Amino acid sequence: MTIAIASFFFSYYFVNIAGFPQLIKKKFKIKWTTRIKPFDCVTCLSVWIAVILFFTPEIYAQFIAITFGAGFLGNTIK
Repeated sequence: MTIAIASFFFSYYFVNIAGFPQLIKKKFKIKWTTRIKPFDCVTCLSVWIAVILFFTPEIYAQFIAITFGAGFLGNTIK
């Protein structure tokens, strides 16, 4: 369960709050309408992050869930 929560919080923060897909598009001069899956899709990215976290120790998933969960809640509460 921790892996699912951690992967969602990381993906949501990465895509919607920090805006890394927009930075990647700007740096490599990619058109704004072009998709760069899985980096601009919360659902796609969370699946791949979950796969990565499945093969890492549980402490990493807990760390990511707490760290990016705080960013998610901070943005939601504002």
